[in-house]
Amino acid sequence: MRTHRESNPDEYAAYNKARRKPRRGVYRSTLLGGKAEPRRKNAYSLDDFAAFCRQLKVDARGQPLKLEAFERQMLTPYFGGAVETVVIIPKKNGKTTLLAALALYHLDRQRDAECVIGAASRDQATTLLRQAIGLIRYSGFGDHFDAKEGIREIRIFDNLLAGRIRVLPADVTTTDGVIPTLALVDELHRHPSAHLYEMFRDGLGPRHGQMITISTAGASSLSPLGVLREKAMQLPSYQRDPSTKHATAESEDGSFVLHEWAMAPDEDPHDITQVAKANPASWQTVAALRRRHDSPSMTLGQWLRFACGVWTEAEDPWIEPQMWNDLAEDDLEIPEGSEVVVGVYAGLREQESGLVVLRPHDDVLDAKASIWPAAHKVTALEDEIERLSNVYSVGAVAYAPPLNFVRSAEVLEGKGLDLWDFPISQARMEDASADLLDIIEQKKIRHDGDAVFRAHVLSGVSRQTEHGWRLVRDPRRGSVSALIALLAAVYYRDKVTPKSYWEL
Repeated sequence: MRTHRESNPDEYAAYNKARRKPRRGVYRSTLLGGKAEPRRKNAYSLDDFAAFCRQLKVDARGQPLKLEAFERQMLTPYFGGAVETVVIIPKKNGKTTLLAALALYHLDRQRDAECVIGAASRDQATTLLRQAIGLIRYSGFGDHFDAKEGIREIRIFDNLLAGRIRVLPADVTTTDGVIPTLALVDELHRHPSAHLYEMFRDGLGPRHGQMITISTAGASSLSPLGVLREKAMQLPSYQRDPSTKHATAESEDGSFVLHEWAMAPDEDPHDITQVAKANPASWQTVAALRRRHDSPSMTLGQWLRFACGVWTEAEDPWIEPQMWNDLAEDDLEIPEGSEVVVGVYAGLREQESGLVVLRPHDDVLDAKASIWPAAHKVTALEDEIERLSNVYSVGAVAYAPPLNFVRSAEVLEGKGLDLWDFPISQARMEDASADLLDIIEQKKIRHDGDAVFRAHVLSGVSRQTEHGWRLVRDPRRGSVSALIALLAAVYYRDKVTPKSYWEL
């Protein structure tokens, strides 16, 4: 098989010829017409960056990189001195190209630049570096920037010891001690923890250290980006313009700024005209978005997150998040003495456990959940169920998976409770999943809006079978313990109220 180098010998010959070293101590860039001139000082500004971008070519056809209005808007705080800038924006709006260009500009303009690229994995972080190398190649900057993809670094030929761009993925443990002048964090929602972000932030250079995070909407509000976003939304300055789908927030001292382009969760994600407003790039037209929407390969989860900017709790959620949000009642309480069913998912080892109290009344199910952390003792669940039996009239306790709770079931039965096992079999899950979906669609269930309960419910994904579909856990996402506990409780709700009363 021929390599790209072998297939394009002229392109690579020209590229290698352009990599000849210039004289040391001078700046030879296309930006300055290729003249040997001293490096300019105090030129670090948004306008200067825009001029730099116009000299960059994004492809082999020579298409120049031109900053759009929304890109200027998102970078204004950075060039104004903001320490942390967080941008959440749908896919295909040029975020990787923008960060690559900013990395090159920073290396070229900042004395002793230490620009680090952080992403969830080495491959993902290298994607941004490769984008920067592509800009160098297409723009004819090979005589100025020394790109070494093998060691994942870019330096400047005439100043090899004074600055660099390098990759530091979140899946390594060698980030301690990093002192970046610019930290670029890509797709923070995919990071396994907040460790890399925190190391970058705490290690920023003492004089001019700054960081920019650009990401799409995440699949978990409990991810590092989800937690950061929730805190930003609580700032007094938070505001959102429904006409542009653009939200902003800023800390009191201006050191932290959030930009987010996204549909509101209660807006119609299939209204392409409105979706286009959440995609500010000029090339994201209604026609282009409609082609993506109508593609047979597009899934609901992908469309919500990557085109609409709507947060989900799974890569391919089984319900739209707003359906669950609409069922919340903040002041929901289950009165003492109520007839209830208790659903339990007993996790072992590193699994969380979930417990749901379900109250059938007035043609509606009231549900409240509690989550038990990993490594808890199963006896703690027994004690909680016994406590609940003293507060409510517990018609039944439905538990899953059966093998995890056998001894506990015997103990609780000895105390007079009615125990029912809920095997997580394909047939059982198909029936229970369809049943719960019907109840949700008909708004016959209410909950108290608890964020962790919401995360568990929305972390479930649908899996098609020859007989229909069923809920399963996405192994890349969070726990579904409370969701399974809810399924079990709903399945055995007739232990309190005759099932005929709940025929939908």
